[in-house]
Amino acid sequence: MSATQTPPPVLPLIIEISKLDVQIAGLQAQLKQIENERGTRTQAMSALELKRSARVKVAAEKKALSSREEKGIKLERDRINDRRRALGTLNNYKLQQAAEKEIDYVSKQVGQREELLLGLLREIDILEKDIQELDSTLQGLTGELSAFEKTASETTQGVQARLQELQTERAKQAQSVGNNQVLTLYSRAAAKFPSNPVVDVINRENCAGCHMKLGPQVVVQIARADVVKCVGCGRILKLPAE
Repeated sequence: MSATQTPPPVLPLIIEISKLDVQIAGLQAQLKQIENERGTRTQAMSALELKRSARVKVAAEKKALSSREEKGIKLERDRINDRRRALGTLNNYKLQQAAEKEIDYVSKQVGQREELLLGLLREIDILEKDIQELDSTLQGLTGELSAFEKTASETTQGVQARLQELQTERAKQAQSVGNNQVLTLYSRAAAKFPSNPVVDVINRENCAGCHMKLGPQVVVQIARADVVKCVGCGRILKLPAE
């Protein structure tokens, strides 16, 4: 190559870089989506585990309370039976009446406590059913998460390998450009419009990105493969492929 030979046009290289960047952005978005789904699944399981722990704690508290109530009711029943056995030994009518009133009062108190105990047992039964349902749901979610992790791991490996290839190719293309000003101009457009930093000129007069009308001189520059940005949106302009 002679020293005065014209360097290759830069615009085609920028177009290729933009295509690579769009692919890279798509793969990075895919990785992010996998991470988001993993986080959603993990959070769902954590929420259910917390809910289950709360149910187990309440059930344990109610079981302890019901156990104390059962013991208390048994003691009161024994007390009533002792009073009834002692009632026959009382010769004084007033004492008999007082003992019968006491037996009747304690029996009513025991009846109320038994109603409360039955309510507690019903609540415990409901809680235990809830815990069983949560265990079943957690087991299902654990299996789903395991299957997801297997698929996600395989997908992630493939995506990362492809990303490495694209990033290596992009580095080569960027090195071929050899113009830091052009790369800076493109980088600004790509940062602002990652999905389409390079757009066509529609009907040789309008930017396809923002539809701003372009002057004829701009079209001439693009036809020469110059790197030109739209003054309206900042995207790099190119002529559509025939």
